[in-house]
Amino acid sequence: MRELALLSSRLYVGSGLLTGDLGSVHALTSPPPRTFVLTDRNCRTYARRVESCFRGSGSEVKVLALPAGEPQKKLATAAKIYDTLAREGFDRKTLFVAVGGGVITDLGGFVASTYMRGLPLVLVPTTLLGQVDAAIGGKTAVNLPQGKNLVGTFYQPRAVLMDPEALRTVPAREYVSGLGEVVKYGMIRDAAFFEYLERNVEALRKRDPHVLEEVVYRCAAIKADVVTQDERESGLRAILNYGHTIGHALEAAGAFRLLSHGEAISVGMEAEAFIAMELGMVQVDVLAAQNRLLKLCGLPTRVKKLPRQRVLAALRLDKKGVDGRARFVLPEGIGKVRFGVEVAPDLITSALRTVSL
Repeated sequence: MRELALLSSRLYVGSGLLTGDLGSVHALTSPPPRTFVLTDRNCRTYARRVESCFRGSGSEVKVLALPAGEPQKKLATAAKIYDTLAREGFDRKTLFVAVGGGVITDLGGFVASTYMRGLPLVLVPTTLLGQVDAAIGGKTAVNLPQGKNLVGTFYQPRAVLMDPEALRTVPAREYVSGLGEVVKYGMIRDAAFFEYLERNVEALRKRDPHVLEEVVYRCAAIKADVVTQDERESGLRAILNYGHTIGHALEAAGAFRLLSHGEAISVGMEAEAFIAMELGMVQVDVLAAQNRLLKLCGLPTRVKKLPRQRVLAALRLDKKGVDGRARFVLPEGIGKVRFGVEVAPDLITSALRTVSL
């Protein structure tokens, strides 16, 4: 097992961390008198193991399993969880454990950060997207109909427990979706990691355990380094949003059902790389390398045409924008990006055309 420090959090990456005897979980998270476990119906196997772990150590445990999917990531669902916590009499000493993918860790983190002004939190991501991105860094959020992650907090968990072996059972589309964030890390921060992905993409698609553990660890290390330098996205942390400005707008325009998050980020990276090329920031070979790796990962680089006005309306609500104008993270090469770039509306429209089928 490998460990990373991130501000007040500790990140643990290790095959068998959850699928073994769970003895390491006892060592990493001192059992409280009471534990609340939030999960979804696809992740109940791992949630039961976490439940058993804490019950065995003398903690009283309540498990709440939600329907799976992005539509659960909303204020109405958060309100139902608050109601459960209040009815059951959970207090500020209750340990809140979120077991699942990015929806559960985002939603669970939001509830834990706001109920009674904050409960101790442990995240157990069970999807690739959760392990390489969503559960790391302390961002919590829920969606509004107008856009993604518009209501949220910054709240560091005590620990994030990442077991790559849990990814063996993730459905194919969901697993491939997580590869969108993996490619992003190579593009924004680490050309050597990008090359590693190119060399090992076939093994990664086959979920080779050694490659997968290395990928999860290196992505977590990149994000931990960036967030440690800029916890609240006042500067450097913005680079983590490469592909997300247009990607989030595509998700919102599709009512969070047409594209998964990683699929939308893949298309968003393609559009934003095109913008960078048009601005003279990169040459076409960078676009070609990114496009090739995304396709080798099985990710989409184009999307069925969406109502352009709906996409542009979502862009105006982007959290990185100023006065209703989006600010972009754009590549300057593989492993290097520039953040805070304002882009003319006509160029954004052209970029959307390039990724439309």
